[in-house]
Amino acid sequence: MTTEQNLNIDPRRLFNLGANLVAAAFIKQDANEAKKLFKELKQGDAIKGGQLKSEKTGEVIPIKLELDRNEYRGQFNFPNFNVAVRSLLKKFETEVRKDKELKEMRTLTNNENGEVLFNIPSGVQIDGDINVLMMAVKPQSDCIIVRLVFMEPEPFLVETP
Repeated sequence: MTTEQNLNIDPRRLFNLGANLVAAAFIKQDANEAKKLFKELKQGDAIKGGQLKSEKTGEVIPIKLELDRNEYRGQFNFPNFNVAVRSLLKKFETEVRKDKELKEMRTLTNNENGEVLFNIPSGVQIDGDINVLMMAVKPQSDCIIVRLVFMEPEPFLVETP
């Protein structure tokens, strides 16, 4: 797979892959291990998250988890990150409950690098700072990267009259 190629995987499967990876990394395991993974992500490291096997070719593609916190506001620590991740996963759960087969999967694709952003933003407010977390899946020449991305919150804010 080259970085120019688009993923030839159903977006619903990519969504499930990403959501399951995030849940396994931060919810389903020991808190100390989750904190260790958080520390690695915070330092900019990509974390091995498993592998995906092609049903057609049998090719095994590694899956990695990354974090983009460029737009994060406030104190970036494990408790605040954990709140944001849990909120995102709760939002995913709500989306799946509304549409069990994910027929209405909303995605945005970057045609330059093939990255698929799942248009399911999750906003949290901590100590007056609002942060919006989203998930994206990006193909690389040697792996698939699941990215947790903190987005600029202003476009998501709704003004109340």
